[in-house]
Amino acid sequence: MKRFTVACIGLCIALVGCTQSAEERAVVEETTALKWEGVLPDGMTETQQAQQELMLTAAKALATELMGELSAALAAGDPSAAIGVCQERAPSVAAQVSDTYGLEIGRTSHRLRNPANVAPAWADAYVADLVEVPTYLAGPNGELGALLPIRLKAACQMCHGSADEIDQAIRATLAEDYPDDQAVGFAEGDLRGWLWVEAPSDEVATEM
Repeated sequence: MKRFTVACIGLCIALVGCTQSAEERAVVEETTALKWEGVLPDGMTETQQAQQELMLTAAKALATELMGELSAALAAGDPSAAIGVCQERAPSVAAQVSDTYGLEIGRTSHRLRNPANVAPAWADAYVADLVEVPTYLAGPNGELGALLPIRLKAACQMCHGSADEIDQAIRATLAEDYPDDQAVGFAEGDLRGWLWVEAPSDEVATEM
């Protein structure tokens, strides 16, 4: 499912027979991001409250499924298998949750391991500011976005901790799979990144 705003822009371009370069698309996304505005939970409309509830339910479903699979991988006695969960299963689980709840959801960080996990344009500034509390933004077409902080758990230090905490075999796998890995050197409780969620407008959700 494409982001609604980007999909609309893409449709308009297709109708007039134009093509966009990567630079032009980046400008469109940046311009769109500027139209998103922060909103506090106690200032939300009823529609936004419903969107928020949906997003939090979806985020919990994603986190529960991923932690369950990570725990199972670790219990099997192969720490390297946890890398496979994050690398292969996490995108699949996120796609399933997205379809189930009719929204978009993913993970991002200020120090990425997987470059595919970049934040949506509307979240860029908040990621750069290392926002540490749940943050909500209202989009220009009735969307609602959320950034939900993720704190590093003790068990995750085996892949995200300091060099002396990461097993040599895991370091070798990470170096092969993620040559530009930035997601190391974290301690328990550190801000590791965020779950981002984007709920469509009430009108779009009704059509799904």
